[in-house]
Amino acid sequence: VKNEGVAAFWKGIAFAWGREASYASIKLGAYAPVRDALGAGKDAPFYLKFLAGALTGGFGSVIGNPFDVMKTLAQTNKEKSLPLTTLVKNMYHDQGMAGFYRGVQVNVMRACVL
Repeated sequence: VKNEGVAAFWKGIAFAWGREASYASIKLGAYAPVRDALGAGKDAPFYLKFLAGALTGGFGSVIGNPFDVMKTLAQTNKEKSLPLTTLVKNMYHDQGMAGFYRGVQVNVMRACVL
């Protein structure tokens, strides 16, 4: 607060909203269709329902990972807050598309069990 002001508490909030919107929408919205496609109805074994959740959670994490990376970048930026477009442009320039998917493996593993 001393160096960056009160606004520092909200650094990266737009990326956090993007991550949650994409991840939660996919995980929750796709679960029932995937569960049904796997045949994991009411009397199906637990592992089929778990698989449906793991698939939709994992896919949601892949889609939401760029938002997560950008959120972390925005929050760890010790300089004055930069516009979202500048952060995205700098990330792409410095690391290419692969930079947006740093840590995606861990995010997918976490999402598969949550």
